[in-house]
Amino acid sequence: MTKKHNILIVDDNTKNIQLAATVLKSTDLYNIFFSTSGEKAIEQLKLRNYSLILLDINMPGLNGYETASIIKKNPSTRHIPIIFLSANANKDSIRKGFEYGGEDYITKPFDELELIHRVKTHVDLFSAKEELLQEVNETKTLLNQYKLAVDAASSVSKADLDGNITYVNDKFCELSKYSKEELIGKNHRIFRSPDIGDEIYKDMWDTIANKGTWNGLVKNVAKDGSNYYFEATIIPIVNYNNDIVEYISIRTDITKEMELQNDIVATQEEVLHTLGELGEWRSKETGDHVNRVSLISELLAKEYGCTNDNVALLKMASPMHDIGKVVIPDAILLKPDKLTDEEFETMKKHTTFGWEIFNKSKHQLLQTAALISYQHHEKWDGTGYPRGLSGEGIHIFGRITAIADVFDALTNDRVYKKAWSVEETIEYIISQKGTAFEPKLVDLLIENLDEILKIKYKYNK
Repeated sequence: MTKKHNILIVDDNTKNIQLAATVLKSTDLYNIFFSTSGEKAIEQLKLRNYSLILLDINMPGLNGYETASIIKKNPSTRHIPIIFLSANANKDSIRKGFEYGGEDYITKPFDELELIHRVKTHVDLFSAKEELLQEVNETKTLLNQYKLAVDAASSVSKADLDGNITYVNDKFCELSKYSKEELIGKNHRIFRSPDIGDEIYKDMWDTIANKGTWNGLVKNVAKDGSNYYFEATIIPIVNYNNDIVEYISIRTDITKEMELQNDIVATQEEVLHTLGELGEWRSKETGDHVNRVSLISELLAKEYGCTNDNVALLKMASPMHDIGKVVIPDAILLKPDKLTDEEFETMKKHTTFGWEIFNKSKHQLLQTAALISYQHHEKWDGTGYPRGLSGEGIHIFGRITAIADVFDALTNDRVYKKAWSVEETIEYIISQKGTAFEPKLVDLLIENLDEILKIKYKYNK
């Protein structure tokens, strides 16, 4: 049986509580509890664990903002997501809701389907975060236990000055899947993974050749082609003349931990994609847009020469470029006609909202998402928004996401327009070379158009 999540509805109007509760109970996913005041809600939170709080703003006694502030300051409840559910539709109220720790803001009267989807999104994200934290804690526990047993669990090898193996223990053979007879006399290069750059091995040899101790993470390839990871300590052994005579390597197997870490990274990426799709869902677009922007950005970043770490970071964070749209009114977001000047000014604020949502985080991934949201509408010549940045004053992540976003938006149907042909889109992008877009990125997009079109057609419902 699927676990039901506990949701607390806080509103001084029992009719509002009944309406929201009826809608959410219809999904059969939640246990619904309610409080008619902020004070009672604080007490309710002591009774059980909750996955979400729906919180009214205008209440006697503690209002919604004050209640949220207390909840977010309490270490035992600050992790619970809060959605403000209020008749206050003005921008100041919405902004204040986020400032007091709200994860979302829904205006009354609410659309039933929107309430269901938004609640499910935040509950799913909460669950994923809880599972992620549990995995991290379990990993820490495993690592601590592993440290206690390192002596018995380590693999050991010795090599001559040319790196040829002269000794291995049983644990080394177990990990590499080679026998001792197969290994003695062979060079350590037989384990080398193509994923490990030359600079790692250069640093290793420079260190030990100068009689230093090298420590690092290494990925090797076993005899059967499988990968295994270990933390290695390599020490040069010297004779009485202080000449190096051999090297000894002590390795700690961390393959399971690395696989778990890779799973955690994949979970983070999935969570961010889900959040990015929330912005697309609000604007009635398919979530494939964020997938395409992510993959096109990844491709362009590689071609641009970004480091592997930055390529991966951009791929994971770029789906969040339009997250700020979650607070743009539907009347503007879903308008099929050209926006008025005033409406466009409101729409432009989605970049700032996106920045404000993530900028307070200390995590690099969310900081990157904040930056991309803030800068993906800046233009190379300084005529973009919200800050009018220009040239390399725009972060490379913002510049890449901008051209990827425009290409995908133009070549696909949007609520306000039909898709352009690829030819029309390329003609437009070329016309914006050096104005909207960095010239180098325009050239890279054209040079890699075939690969970009493969992405477009693969992720196009």
